[in-house]
This record gives sequence, C-alpha cells and structure tokens, in this order.
Amino acid sequence: MDKLFNILTYVIGFLFLLMGLQWLVDPTSAAAGLGMSLLSGHGLSTQIGDLASFFLVVGVFTLCAAVKKDKVWLYTPIALFGFAAVSRLVAFVFHDAALSTDKILVELVLAGFLLFLVKRKENSFS
Repeated sequence: MDKLFNILTYVIGFLFLLMGLQWLVDPTSAAAGLGMSLLSGHGLSTQIGDLASFFLVVGVFTLCAAVKKDKVWLYTPIALFGFAAVSRLVAFVFHDAALSTDKILVELVLAGFLLFLVKRKENSFS
C-alpha cells in the first residue's frame, strides 16, 4: 500500500508539472482543457503567469515530497488546493461565477489525499 501511495504522489506531481508547462508553451490548449478562453493584454499575462505558477508549484512541491521523502513539501500544494476550492465558492456566491463543482471536487479530493499522506505516519513519507 505504501508503494501505491508513493506512485500516486509521483503521478500527481508529474501531471501538475506538465499542466504548468503547458500553460507556458501552449496556453490556448491549456485554457481549453479547463473550459476557459484566453484573455488579452495584461489579462493574458496574468492568466498565463498565475495559472502556470499554480500548476508548477503544485507539481514541483509534490515531486519534492516524493523524491526527498519529506512530507513537509506537501503543505504548499494542500494549501493551494484548499484556497482554490474556497475561492471558487466565493466567486460563485459573491461574483455570479458559475459553480465549478467538478473542479472543486478535484481540488478537495487532491488536498484530502495529500493531507492523508501527511497525517498517515509522523516519521516516514510512505
């Protein structure tokens, strides 16, 4: 079971790293994959910069946790997922945004899984 959790951690890390790189090299398809259209001007710069950063940080920090066998690296991705889910709810309630339940669910499941790994054993990664 420990090996499975370790493999899943690597998979999450690599997927998010690839998604972050996609925002840098092909933002049109990255946006389409999230059901978004690209903005223009400063909005485009912000969209690419912020989303690439989000995915790259989640990917790199998750991979660091797996490679270094140190769970402390997982707190940053957990926080990013949690705040993303809360921010989506705020956008829905206060700003008339669509309720992205599919994305919220993914963020909460991933945050929950990574938190489970952190709490699973105090002194070992797997």
